Amino acid sequence: MRAVWAASALFAAAISALAVDRYVTYRYGADLGLFTQTIASAFHGFHNQVEHGNHFLVHFSPVYYALAPVLAAAPTPLTLQVLQAIACALTAPPLYLFVRRRLDARHAAPVAIVALLYPPLLSMSLSEFHENAFAPAAIAWLLWAVDRRSWFAAACFAALALSIKEDEAVILATIGAGYLVFSLRKQDRPAAIFAGSVALASVAVLVAYFGMIQPHAGGRWFVADFFTGHEADRPHGVEAIAGRLTFLLEVFAPLAFVPFASRWVWLALPGLAEVLSSHWPVTYTMGTHYAGVWIAYVLFAFADGLAGIAKTNVARTALLVRASLVLCVLNLIVASPTHWAHYYRLRTAHDAVLDRIIAKVPGDADVGSFDEAYTHLSLDPNARIGMYTTPDFFLYDSHYDGVTWRVNIVPRLAAVVCTGYFAPVMSEDGVTLFRRVAPVPTEVYFEAKRSPPTCLVKYT
Repeated sequence: MRAVWAASALFAAAISALAVDRYVTYRYGADLGLFTQTIASAFHGFHNQVEHGNHFLVHFSPVYYALAPVLAAAPTPLTLQVLQAIACALTAPPLYLFVRRRLDARHAAPVAIVALLYPPLLSMSLSEFHENAFAPAAIAWLLWAVDRRSWFAAACFAALALSIKEDEAVILATIGAGYLVFSLRKQDRPAAIFAGSVALASVAVLVAYFGMIQPHAGGRWFVADFFTGHEADRPHGVEAIAGRLTFLLEVFAPLAFVPFASRWVWLALPGLAEVLSSHWPVTYTMGTHYAGVWIAYVLFAFADGLAGIAKTNVARTALLVRASLVLCVLNLIVASPTHWAHYYRLRTAHDAVLDRIIAKVPGDADVGSFDEAYTHLSLDPNARIGMYTTPDFFLYDSHYDGVTWRVNIVPRLAAVVCTGYFAPVMSEDGVTLFRRVAPVPTEVYFEAKRSPPTCLVKYT
């Protein structure tokens, strides 16, 4: 057990170190920024400038209130990335405790190491902060507690899981109902009471969120678009089938398909069904936070499958564990969902320039910029992406490129700079901080796309 905790601590430390590198080299996009703004304002608005309002409009994530004091104590977006690394690392210990009841320590400990090297969990720990990253550990500890019949602990972990996101309520309602039927057939009264309670609590969360909280937040639950979809965004035919089959291979191949040797694999079905039924491929693209809803169930099926095989052939179990370790490492090297080359690099002088100029922005200023700079500004409740309103400050970087930036944002900035409504405050290495010096008439923006942003050339 000490070795497993040590490995988990090493995992969290390594992921945190990589998070520092990605942050100081401006490789985190808008998601980290919007969640930083949301959690920093948990007790006074619970809002951000990307979702344009209260976060409950988009998701039911009261777990963020528990993170708010930590962010207040260590006020940097990196705090959230470190918390995410720790949360993912905490998936391994309950898995070890679960399999240790079925296998000796010599075989149980490597199972926990497989979990820490499992590409979906590892890549999710490295992704931009999301509430889903807390689900694998919460569900893992819940499954461990149920397996031990520690009903009070199981109830606590179920409550934690239900506070993460609304889809956990859908999944736990489904699994709770199934476990209730299973327990009644076995005449297991304590298990039936627990299962029924979880199912009822999950339904209550869904009713409260969709019946009261979300409508009160005002607006439409955009997540429905994942399932109604836009025709232009949807892959069709062979492409749609191939994408989903490839995803399933990425789920089970690193574990040598051992989860299929256990009936626990059925517990992963609701989460897998959720991501596979989406019309948007991002939900079944490995390396995203959406994997959080099914990872723990697949890993526990892996552990239980190994235990079942060990009853007749211990040597085969050891071979499958070693094979899984090799397959996980090969996956991370050959077809890694972590995208090492894109997100990690050495810090440059240009990064230092961005730091210096961002430091000149007042802490509560209405400031616009591009995604990565927005994240560094996100402790400012008025920081935002782009120039869809007229901010008091705008951070421009001539090195930055992107379709939206190039087509929509830069022409609007050029319009207000060329007409004298914005003036440079500081400029270095193509990074310029502009300040609004006069109110901007609305009609100025209508001229934004009629001429190239030639007045910005001197800042490049």
